[in-house]
Amino acid sequence: MTLPFLEAMVPGGFGAVARAATARAQRHPVRLAWMFFPNGVVHEDWKLTGSGTNYTFNRTNAALEAVRDEILMISNLANAPAGTDNGDAAGAHARGSSSFITAASAKKTNGKDIYIGISADQVAAKFMGKDSRLASMELGVEEGKQEGRCDNGYSCAYLSNISWRSPTQPSGIEINPRRAFDRLFGMPGQEADAFKARSARRSSVLDFVADDAKSLSRQVGRTDRQKLDEYFTSVRELEVTIDRIASLPPLDIDPALRPPQDPENVIHHMRLMYDVIALAFQTDATRIITNMLADGQTNRVYEHLGISSGHHQLTHSNGREEEIQRIDQFMVEEYARFIAKMKSIPEGEGSLLDNCAIMLGSGLGDGRKHNHDKLPVVLAGRGGGAIDPGRHLQFDENTPVANLYLSMLQTAGCKVDEFGDSTGPLPDMQV
Repeated sequence: MTLPFLEAMVPGGFGAVARAATARAQRHPVRLAWMFFPNGVVHEDWKLTGSGTNYTFNRTNAALEAVRDEILMISNLANAPAGTDNGDAAGAHARGSSSFITAASAKKTNGKDIYIGISADQVAAKFMGKDSRLASMELGVEEGKQEGRCDNGYSCAYLSNISWRSPTQPSGIEINPRRAFDRLFGMPGQEADAFKARSARRSSVLDFVADDAKSLSRQVGRTDRQKLDEYFTSVRELEVTIDRIASLPPLDIDPALRPPQDPENVIHHMRLMYDVIALAFQTDATRIITNMLADGQTNRVYEHLGISSGHHQLTHSNGREEEIQRIDQFMVEEYARFIAKMKSIPEGEGSLLDNCAIMLGSGLGDGRKHNHDKLPVVLAGRGGGAIDPGRHLQFDENTPVANLYLSMLQTAGCKVDEFGDSTGPLPDMQV
């Protein structure tokens, strides 16, 4: 007779972490979030001086001084699965963004198909998603291509998604702040009625192709059958999610908080998405969010910073470090503003931020070198009391970033003892 899952079965002392996470969850749930920015950083303007509580920010991350006691600065993490061990020196952006929270290697197929791995947020959604209106939310600030060939033969989907429900199914992103708000909290009046009517009329897409799918599955090999099963399962899960959204009653949210349909500019857009995240966590509409601050190989022109060239173009231009640094600094300043807002929202005896673990990072280390080590990483929040912020943690070079994701998952009470290429939870991170 098979035994049920026992904490004692898990090696490495996970039982104590799980018990502590469970006890914390009984007070307030832990929320997890990953904020992605593209093209790495100018490393010499990011690198910190000192370690522990005695450290000094650099000019790119100087804005984090205002939330110093609420964050961990983490140095020398690497994402080896995004690297060039497969002999392919090109495609660093696609590998970096797709591996960002999957810690898996992207399959290069000249844009014909995709295969990567399940991302950390979706692992969390399997454990935590049933306890909120939406299992997870995937947001973005720039629309990307979901099909075709983009970065040196890698699928465009790798650049446009950091969240993956299965190795072959990206979660997609919502870049419209109003639609994101409506998905989380429910649409008002006639808009809600129209959405429900469309959902009621819609029969499953798979119902129309079921016979053809069965026939095709008999004709292909084992690997392709597995791919088809994963694809159809993902489509079905998406349909179930849409049906669930249509059936949810609207939450009692102040209509004035509903964002405008079209943001005025990139700053407004970014801040609206951050505001939606804060409200989602505050109302417990979801506990897991990813947010892409730009596409993985964005060439957005940040004119408000006095820059006239595209971001990606700058990383391939000599002597343009000052302009790249201004973009890096802008990303950090907006994150610092968001973290300060989360700290200002009360929850229980502390703040909403106290019950979160919110990472800011990039898929590349230095955007000019296109490397996947020495990644810029910030983690904000106390994870319900499990994380001890206010420090700079400097690990050995090439420590897997997957170790951080494993720590975040365990902090939220997810029963996992490995993720990606992890070698164990990050030491010294927890209380």
